[in-house]
Amino acid sequence: MRFSLNNLFGRDRDTSAIFLPITGSLESERRHLASLIATFKEQSAGIRSVVAVGCHEWLGTAETDPVDATLTNERSETALLRTVAGASLVRKLGAVAEHSENKHSANRLDSLAVQARELFGPASGDDLLLLPADLLDEMMAPVGADFSFRAIAALLPKAPEKRDDGNGWRLRRALFDRGLICIGCVPIAGTKALCFLASDAVRSFDHLDIEPRGNITMSGLTEYGLFGNQLFRYACVKLYAFRHGLTPAFPQWEGRQLFGLGDKSCAGLSFPTLEYPAFADNDREFWDADDPPINIDLKGYFQELPECWRKHRPLLRHMFELVPELRHSIEGWHDQVTEGGRRTLVAIHLRRGDYRKLQNETTPWFRIVPEGWYVEWLRTIWPTLRDPILFIGTDDPHAIRPLFEKFETVSATGGSFAQALPHYIRDFEILRRADYLAICNSSFSRMAAILAPSTQKCFLPSFESQCFEPYDPWMDPDFWPRFADSWLHKE
Repeated sequence: MRFSLNNLFGRDRDTSAIFLPITGSLESERRHLASLIATFKEQSAGIRSVVAVGCHEWLGTAETDPVDATLTNERSETALLRTVAGASLVRKLGAVAEHSENKHSANRLDSLAVQARELFGPASGDDLLLLPADLLDEMMAPVGADFSFRAIAALLPKAPEKRDDGNGWRLRRALFDRGLICIGCVPIAGTKALCFLASDAVRSFDHLDIEPRGNITMSGLTEYGLFGNQLFRYACVKLYAFRHGLTPAFPQWEGRQLFGLGDKSCAGLSFPTLEYPAFADNDREFWDADDPPINIDLKGYFQELPECWRKHRPLLRHMFELVPELRHSIEGWHDQVTEGGRRTLVAIHLRRGDYRKLQNETTPWFRIVPEGWYVEWLRTIWPTLRDPILFIGTDDPHAIRPLFEKFETVSATGGSFAQALPHYIRDFEILRRADYLAICNSSFSRMAAILAPSTQKCFLPSFESQCFEPYDPWMDPDFWPRFADSWLHKE
């Protein structure tokens, strides 16, 4: 592998390009770059360039090198390295003015990202930002803003006593909240580089407990809750582990085979229990703790989404993606019934079964949504859709399906697709693939909406207005509280 070096920051703006051979000291560090790039390749993420900030000592350049006038002394000075075929070259470029004040640091990262994109245009791959961890902390944009780089390698201090957060968990938390997760750790020049990748690009979820500082388990994953509840619980533990540098561990559950997950078993592990009751209004508090708990066994339902999950919708979709042979089966069914996407797939979820026993004024969250609300919603949208077809997801098909005979319906009870999956998994996978989805007060269909493509149009019943209303599952901070007063609004 070969690299070229571009200096992005300098005192003079020289519009001419000067090409010089790479110096020997710089060439000797290529093995470190190769190790970094290999870490990203393991996630199928190609790296087209490395933007190195404050890495003069690590890069090995010296004051006698012909291009070092702007690469020495200042820890914030920047070079850009591009992987190229053939001989390595140094290119000295004109540069933009450097921002020296901290308030401009985020703007400087934006500027670096823009320059890298302009230099390499349509070339495939990501631009990798390489810099000391403390400098990255100074230059980070506020939470909520888009982060300029999709790939980052942060150099930890060489002296362990200068690492105030052990395995870099505070940095992991800060980058998680900006949409990146740690995918590897590479030894470099007497220290370590933590590698981060935008979570929508992560393809393998095994072995991402990078140099963990502890554990988090959920030994009761499959207790007191069915498939939808289990997905929420698993996601909570898994994302908490990503955010805080922990090893997640679980008991055996069907998601392991369905989604090809390879997590550590919690068998034989024993940690103090951190428990929250059903419908708790404080079960997100541990996410925001200054010193978040570790080495715990979580117990609860955890169905209200923490704010820091917002940037990880694609990650959850990939994590809960069926293994290829099962995915191909349902995609074939979907392609057939929608005629290659020409027809609009509408899906509704009607929870009956246990809700018939649970619904009463002491447990208002389980009040059954009337069938008439679904019918009225369908009557409203049906004429506006292109050749629509209806899928009915319910645990009481014999009682429910005849109520919708005026609409053209489709089932998933025949063929190889039906044989490959349990009926509730089939229903779940169809709900998440629908173009239009009407969910109910159920973790099952709500998680289907959370995992759906962003193009899905989702609707949720309102007991106050007694109809279905547009709903964005990723912008709802309090799903279950909306149903706490359902019996105050009677038909």
